[in-house]
Amino acid sequence: MPSIPHEGPLDLVRQHPEIAVDLLQGTPGITLPGDVAVSLAPTDMSAVVPVQYLADMVVLISDAATGEGALAVIIEPQLRDSETKRYSWPVYVTTARRVAKCPAAVLVVLCPDPAEAAKCRQLIRTGHPGFDLAPIVIDSGAPPGRDDAGGPYLTAFAASMGGIDLETEPGARRVLDAIASNEVSEADRLRMTAIILRLASDAARHLLEAMMTTSEYEKTFVEKIHDQGIAEGEAKGKAEGKAESVLKLLDARHLAPSKEQRQQVTSCTDAAQLDLWFDRAITAGTAAEVFAE
Repeated sequence: MPSIPHEGPLDLVRQHPEIAVDLLQGTPGITLPGDVAVSLAPTDMSAVVPVQYLADMVVLISDAATGEGALAVIIEPQLRDSETKRYSWPVYVTTARRVAKCPAAVLVVLCPDPAEAAKCRQLIRTGHPGFDLAPIVIDSGAPPGRDDAGGPYLTAFAASMGGIDLETEPGARRVLDAIASNEVSEADRLRMTAIILRLASDAARHLLEAMMTTSEYEKTFVEKIHDQGIAEGEAKGKAEGKAESVLKLLDARHLAPSKEQRQQVTSCTDAAQLDLWFDRAITAGTAAEVFAE
């Protein structure tokens, strides 16, 4: 099962595929149309052979004027170097061109560890004259979005790659400001918050959670979740609205309440008890802490 360090950066690209364009900025030999359209493409890299190849993500960059594909970008999170990738990665590149009916395809590897990233950058020789693959590798040293350039999604991506120090107040504030941006939808904000909290170290998570409950951020990160749950449950009554907000917060923070705990929330008619669970869910590390006697 993929880990959160594997899935986190990928999930941010899935939310905002335009990040793929930023990942390619400054790469020699890659040219794109002036005005592009970006979309997710099929990840099945299987050819007509018994072996199936599934890329983690494929982003198709097209000419916005003509709609024709310009570049297929295969994005592969890789926590450590793997010998098997030496054989599958060239397959991804060649097959992506065929599947996407695109004249060009590139491989972008997301590897936060600089030492492992250096190994992933090694040239893959296929044996065919002139056909060697040099993966484009992004690590924590200088991910796009680490500086002040780029929008909120790119900032969150840089944080997910370890390019922003979340254990410091300036780093944590920068990421919270990005997630709280008006450019981010409510649905994306919940998901981005959950991703960053899951990826953060214990020290960083405690700092982020403490800052989220201050007057500066509380309205964005706490009240909006609460208000959204209340609004959705208005037709069912005040208690059910509060229960909805508790479950939304638990899910957003990936605390994974059990079936029994969910039933405990949905069946509760005590508004004060629901408020207590909601307040605990803001900073709790586990679902058990939320429902402790």
